[in-house]
Amino acid sequence: MPTPKRLLQSLALTATALGALTLTACGTQNAGGTRSAAEPAAAAAVTASPSPRMLSGKELERHPDPTVRAQAIALRIANTCAPGTAMELPPLPAVANVAETVPGTPPAAAEPPTPAEPPASADAPADLPSDLPPPPEPQAPVSLDEVPLTAVDRCAADAHADRIRAAFAAAPADEAALRTTLTGLDYLPESVHRMPGDGPLRVRIDLRDLSPNDSLALEVIPTATGVRVDAFGAPVAGDPDITGIRRTRAS
Repeated sequence: MPTPKRLLQSLALTATALGALTLTACGTQNAGGTRSAAEPAAAAAVTASPSPRMLSGKELERHPDPTVRAQAIALRIANTCAPGTAMELPPLPAVANVAETVPGTPPAAAEPPTPAEPPASADAPADLPSDLPPPPEPQAPVSLDEVPLTAVDRCAADAHADRIRAAFAAAPADEAALRTTLTGLDYLPESVHRMPGDGPLRVRIDLRDLSPNDSLALEVIPTATGVRVDAFGAPVAGDPDITGIRRTRAS
């Protein structure tokens, strides 16, 4: 079963960004890394436990960072459809709970400057055509045709579709109402794209970064009683725009 590489890369970036919060010092240190004698004893007690409390999966779905919430929900759905399909979200520190940096840690050594190249001599021979690098190879055209969904993709799509349909007791009044509800379901605003044209309102939710096999996308169409949700596979090679993918298997 393919590994969700784009999802894991996204998780790693989030873990790195939020993990940086643990590097914030809770107390004040002087240049030598020792604590001032005038500091209250309470501050010293806080820094005695530098390890932050880690968040559980359910807590991550309520995390203040919308990107973390979206990733946690996508991981839960993927692992429900096929346990072990996606790696668990790395432990992340609570935003309100930071730890002190380790005292006495030497700063990273600066890399020595790169020596400047000597000026070219006037007598140096010019590069011959045979010495020039070869021209770049032409890139393969980006595919705009949808791709098949695997059974795990289809399971994840059904779970996302159930969440979305349940949130609409009636048809959304307009695009703003549709986006507001989808954002409330923790679909990131930048992943929701209005389909171009003057026809009926349709939006696509790009879940390629959060799907089990890096290809899941959803199309949400208002109906008389709510919304219809169609799932399809979007290619990732060349990262084509989600609104330009041609539906060849539309129901």
